Amino acid sequence: GETIDYTFTVENTGNATLTNITVSDTLVTVTGGPISLAPGAVDNSSFTASYTLTQSDVDNGKVTNQATATGTYTDGNGNAQTTEDLSDNDSNIGDDVTETLFTQNPAIALIKTGTFNDANGDGFAQVGETIDYTFTVENTGNATLTNITVSDTLVTVTGGPISLAPGAVDNSSFTASYTLTQSDVDNGKVTNQATATGTYTDGNGNAQTTEDLSDNDSNI
Repeated sequence: GETIDYTFTVENTGNATLTNITVSDTLVTVTGGPISLAPGAVDNSSFTASYTLTQSDVDNGKVTNQATATGTYTDGNGNAQTTEDLSDNDSNIGDDVTETLFTQNPAIALIKTGTFNDANGDGFAQVGETIDYTFTVENTGNATLTNITVSDTLVTVTGGPISLAPGAVDNSSFTASYTLTQSDVDNGKVTNQATATGTYTDGNGNAQTTEDLSDNDSNI
């Protein structure tokens, strides 16, 4: 939903006056023009365009596109001819595409909750009774996360991997269960922590990871 504003600088680098100069772009609709330019003349205000970011753009960390300037001149036989140039990013050499880079903010949050199962209902813990764990995973960043997994220092977590768009929350894909030992009963508690890990693609097209240690009841 945020935007990129494009400006276009057009120069007549030849020796003939150019008329009906237009600019087109592979990604956006360019407004302005057509214009005429004498040899050596430069225009940097007639043509503009704006592009609205998609989630795919944010996930890629950049937007890449290229424009074309086209002008008309009259040859020695009185016939209209055209000349054109693909846009360059910062010079008149190379016809390189325009890459607009922006900062990604990948982040993941994990809340882990344990529920003691009092199998015989006596209100006390015994060896062999269990704790069920639930895991709430949230994508708290601005990039889509894929291959999200949850691992735990004490138990084997089942479920996943999953993907989450920014702002999305999952509280049902990952579960685990732990069986109490006598040592646990003697300690009066079971303590452990899990880790959520997700993958995203940076602006260079490389896979990167982000992770979070679990919290008991909040993301803080």
